[in-house]
Amino acid sequence: MRFLQPQYLKLLFILAGLVPLWFYFLSTKRRTRLNLGHQRPLKRISRLSPMWKDIGRYLLLNLVLATLIVALAHPQRIREQKITQPKRTDIVFLLDSSPSMRAQDIPPSRLERAVEVIASFAHKKLTDDRVALVTFAETSLILSYLTDDPNNILYYLDYLKSDTTLSYGTNIGRALKNGLTVITKELELRPQAGNNQRAFILVSDGEDHGRELESALRDIKRSGIKVHTIGIGSKEGAPIPIGKENGSFQYLEDAQGKQILSRFDEGTLRRVAEESGGNAYRSFTGHDLERIISEIVLKERAIEGLKKIVNYEDLYHHFLLAGLGAFLVAVLF
Repeated sequence: MRFLQPQYLKLLFILAGLVPLWFYFLSTKRRTRLNLGHQRPLKRISRLSPMWKDIGRYLLLNLVLATLIVALAHPQRIREQKITQPKRTDIVFLLDSSPSMRAQDIPPSRLERAVEVIASFAHKKLTDDRVALVTFAETSLILSYLTDDPNNILYYLDYLKSDTTLSYGTNIGRALKNGLTVITKELELRPQAGNNQRAFILVSDGEDHGRELESALRDIKRSGIKVHTIGIGSKEGAPIPIGKENGSFQYLEDAQGKQILSRFDEGTLRRVAEESGGNAYRSFTGHDLERIISEIVLKERAIEGLKKIVNYEDLYHHFLLAGLGAFLVAVLF
């Protein structure tokens, strides 16, 4: 226990100094009654209270004053709590932005749903964690290097939602290489960041169409970074929107004029996850996307140690209630 205003505790010495005066008063009162004939004459003219009641009132009033003094000193109970200290984690999102990701089998679209969940993660992440964003289609682009500022990520995510540029193809290999570039640049600028936990989260709906996957996987294995893949898209597939005309969507068609459906092929994503030591996930509706990302980060997070937190609980109101109770009992006496 500690006291925020310990100077008020000195008043207890004054209260202790009154003890001899109380004893003198009680002994004088008792001698006076004895001198008047064992209280018989007094009983004829007045109703006398027993001495034990006077002693009880004295003790209760002193208790009231003592509790008020302690309450003024503002006592607090000290509570120590040990919590786990998580290690700083760097997450690089590799987000497929090809036209098939604009399919609307997952409302409002596969891409927009992924953007919403990544934005939510950036808002809720631990303060020290950092996030980077890499997009890919036929080629790949680093939109944001590692940052602990969620607003930086949100800026580029908003750009992705409004971007209408179409780039066909899915070059996962180039995305993995750009993800490694993010880590390499970070280590050049901040060598101490080498102690951080690191993981890639790749969100896509299709197989790889590029020629860089094999070399990218070799580089990933050497780096020791796990790549967790999330396949997004319904089982039935959906037409691929390529623009709007007169307020209605236009969809990608084959040579016969039939709409081309975007179907999910998990072979490439599963291979990337397995060869890098990560896990492959599947989201059919998009509703479980947030849970999957949280699960990935939780599994990758390491515990650095224990941190001791000291909390203080105010106790003065307990002493005030005790003083009030003692005062009421004294009044009843």
